[in-house]
Amino acid sequence: MHKGRGARAPRTRVLGLVISCALLLTISASAIGAPRKVDRAKEVAQKVYAQGVDHYRAGRLLEALAAFRASYDMVPSPNSHLMVARALRDRGAIVEAFVEYGKLTAEADAAALHDPKYEATARASRDERSKLRERLTLITVEVKEPPEDLRVALGNQIVERSHWGESIPVLSGTVVARANAAGRPEQHQDLRAMPGGELVVSFDFALSPAPPAVAAASVPVAPDLPAPRETSPFPADSIPDIPPAPPRKPSPSPDRTWAYVSFGAGAAGLATFVTFGAINQSIYNSVEAKCPGGHCSPSLASDIDRGRRAQVVANIGFGVALVGATLGCILLVNGSSDARGEEVAHRSTNHGQGVAVTDVSIGPHAIQVGGRF
Repeated sequence: MHKGRGARAPRTRVLGLVISCALLLTISASAIGAPRKVDRAKEVAQKVYAQGVDHYRAGRLLEALAAFRASYDMVPSPNSHLMVARALRDRGAIVEAFVEYGKLTAEADAAALHDPKYEATARASRDERSKLRERLTLITVEVKEPPEDLRVALGNQIVERSHWGESIPVLSGTVVARANAAGRPEQHQDLRAMPGGELVVSFDFALSPAPPAVAAASVPVAPDLPAPRETSPFPADSIPDIPPAPPRKPSPSPDRTWAYVSFGAGAAGLATFVTFGAINQSIYNSVEAKCPGGHCSPSLASDIDRGRRAQVVANIGFGVALVGATLGCILLVNGSSDARGEEVAHRSTNHGQGVAVTDVSIGPHAIQVGGRF
């Protein structure tokens, strides 16, 4: 029971911090004013694309691929599609990248008819696809009188019936082409796939007799006999033995010390804002009562100056609260995502972050926070 209460306590604190972030950001939004209207989908897609570029340049190809695909899902742009193909190519998925380049070329050509800037994307797609073509072999599958349940495979790649007669890219080397159907002898061919070459593999089931039809009365089946097990049309040795994945090491607990420090500074700034804001309001009410018709006596100059100083301190406190809450949220979110990433060690080596604050300035009447994605 004690362990359960201990596990819930951090979640409660995190929830409280998130609520505090939301309140502070709401206050800042009301103080600064309503943001300008923009195309949110395009803006977010561009930020995600920029994050993907940072990951790509740092060699974090898996994260770059995820970012480029997310950006393309939000706004289908040939440029983000090009980076998807490049990330696949650089990760070694040559066949998948070749197929993606083919889709991209058609998409970029269509987009270039309306916007000439995509002509460069189309040219890059063709050039990079042609280089991959030199490392692949195109195989065309032809089948004569195929049975309904026929399955065709090139190595470990299943060729769907809709792709028969089309050029299928495969990695160069030795490729075993197999065709299997229930009740028919397997047909297979050993192919030598040369880089940049083309092959045609043919299967003919016209001379392969279909299994004879069996009358229902000729095979009596006792009620207690087990049902026959379905067997795969592929032999057992056609699929390589894949060893189980090694167990993953438990992820280290993220260090949120600086996030809590930032939240503490933000809380202190908020308290300063509230305190000196109240002092400023009190002085303002007192001076207004002593200045009928807006005309103030010179003897009230010291009170007016004291009110202005309280206003400046309150504004600075608000700025500290806003910056502390923002930095705390960034550090808290980035610390959690780092602990769950697939490539934590690689990320820590490159010090890659999704959001970085590059400039903070606080003045008596405004707060500016600069950053980059």
